[in-house]
Amino acid sequence: MSNLITDRVAYFLKDYAPFSFISHDELQKVVSSFSVKYFQKGQYLFNEGHENTGYAYVLRKGNVLLLQQQGNDSQLIDQCEPGDVFGVRSILSGNNYVMTAEAAEESLVYLIPKTVFDDLLNKYQRFALFFASGYAAGQALARTRDVQVNMSLVVPQENKLNYSKEVLTCDHNDSIQDAARKMSARNVGSIIVVDGNNNPQGIITDKDLRVKVISEGLDVNSKVTKIMSAPVISLPEISTVTEVQMTMIDAGVHHLLLTNSVGIAGIVSDHDILISQLNHPSAILKALKYSDDPEEWRELRQKAEEMLKLFIQQDVSMELLARLISKINDVIIQKAIDRHVAELELESFEFAWISLGSEGREEQLLRTDQDNAIIFCDSEECDAYQPKLLELAERVNSTLELCGFEKCPAEIMARNPQWCQPLDKWKSYFDQWIISPDPKSVMNCTIFFDFRLVSGSSRLVNELQEYLFDLIKSNGNFLGHLAKNATQNPPPLSFFKNLIVERSGKHEDNFDVKRRAMIPLVDSARVLALEHGLKVKNTIERYKALIALETNHRELMEEAHQAYGLLMKYRTREGLAKGNSGRYIEISELNKLEKQILKNAFQPIKELQELLEVRFKLAYFN
Repeated sequence: MSNLITDRVAYFLKDYAPFSFISHDELQKVVSSFSVKYFQKGQYLFNEGHENTGYAYVLRKGNVLLLQQQGNDSQLIDQCEPGDVFGVRSILSGNNYVMTAEAAEESLVYLIPKTVFDDLLNKYQRFALFFASGYAAGQALARTRDVQVNMSLVVPQENKLNYSKEVLTCDHNDSIQDAARKMSARNVGSIIVVDGNNNPQGIITDKDLRVKVISEGLDVNSKVTKIMSAPVISLPEISTVTEVQMTMIDAGVHHLLLTNSVGIAGIVSDHDILISQLNHPSAILKALKYSDDPEEWRELRQKAEEMLKLFIQQDVSMELLARLISKINDVIIQKAIDRHVAELELESFEFAWISLGSEGREEQLLRTDQDNAIIFCDSEECDAYQPKLLELAERVNSTLELCGFEKCPAEIMARNPQWCQPLDKWKSYFDQWIISPDPKSVMNCTIFFDFRLVSGSSRLVNELQEYLFDLIKSNGNFLGHLAKNATQNPPPLSFFKNLIVERSGKHEDNFDVKRRAMIPLVDSARVLALEHGLKVKNTIERYKALIALETNHRELMEEAHQAYGLLMKYRTREGLAKGNSGRYIEISELNKLEKQILKNAFQPIKELQELLEVRFKLAYFN
């Protein structure tokens, strides 16, 4: 490009993030390596599933659509405007394109070579964090003005139909008793009645046996044709989940046959349809709603992790995924509480079951250990509550363990008498921790102050919440102690800008993303949120609220919430891949770009800790 052209390109880009983070002189040097390309209306810039072209794209003029294949149709995912950057995800991940880019009108586009793009990521921390946050947030592209996270789920493509290929049959001359014995022997809920040529004539289900035989007293020696439902609805074996589901709804049946050129290929029930749809949260929540079996809850929570893996691959927003998984966790907890409250006849007791720590903040995407407690009412008659509520907590904690949530090694659980207390006792705990904040008290604050109601009395929780804020206001030095604790883990980079990894033990050479990166961001957000009287508990929501409140530090709060979303993604991805908590990341498995993006996410930690040092005069704290 000539100097005149590079100057014009630099001036154009300077108005749009992330290029606005680069000085004009530096930008002029960079754009000299860009190329310019013209695309006619309807022309494709790149195609879904194809190998990346080695370029990131910036729209200079025109309109570009980002499309994704859904079955036989193309779904519009996003629409690029001048100044927007796209095609970045493939550059970051090294994978093939997940979308197609089509020019909706005559368009002029700048092409950034991958080598130049990598240099910008390595050299400019805010430039890298801008794209890293978009990658973690699940944005279809990095929007350059008024970035808004698209909170709608990417709906998976049509699922594989789940059905039984072993179809139990009986002859149309068989007795009802013969059919019932066959069903019992095979432990199935239906049997197909066939004629002499093995053609299906009807179907009998276990409901037919209950209603038509047992309730109505029908002779079990009668022929099966007496109680069978006919005709049997059938569809081709290649039918989709949607086609099968709609046919069932239209016909008002709960089973249908699948056929091929040979004959009967299988049988599918409405339960099979539900299982087929369990990579979508609404289906998991619906299945939980109608299930009373803790073993099924465990299976459904496992399905939620499979769904989580799918959505992370599709770059769905971590903020949204955290809320979805928390909703599923909350339903399981509520089901467990309801089950055992009924067993122990505690319906009249006023109490609140609260989640603490990461689950209290709605950030527990993976099944780690439990942190929970119980608050119950203050009155003379409530004195007898604790033994009964401890029995409830013991059962609920055990049920949650069965569902994959390990018991807390430190016993921060509702079954511990220390954490199953009346409201006044909880207030006295908070008095002790805030008025005389020794190290153990401060540690308790970092766990218990993120409490969130999951089940029971909102009155008790609200009263304790208000008491906490009033107590903090009347004890001005307390937040200084909490801030001091938040600065104890410095940014996890060595003098040579290398990641600080564990030097011994079973996690040697691994990076502790929880202790060294996530906890400092969580702790800083909590201090600032309490200072401003914010009631939100989620770390990303706290930083988002602080963007408006901390007017002199808006960019820092923006970068902090972006960094935390990125770290959540790294940890969750690691945990799903290794089947563990994801706390320790194997640095050797990250590519150069991923390492650089991870390092860039640590800059907000340093700046937040410096802010706390100054604001709370931490140099004067012992």
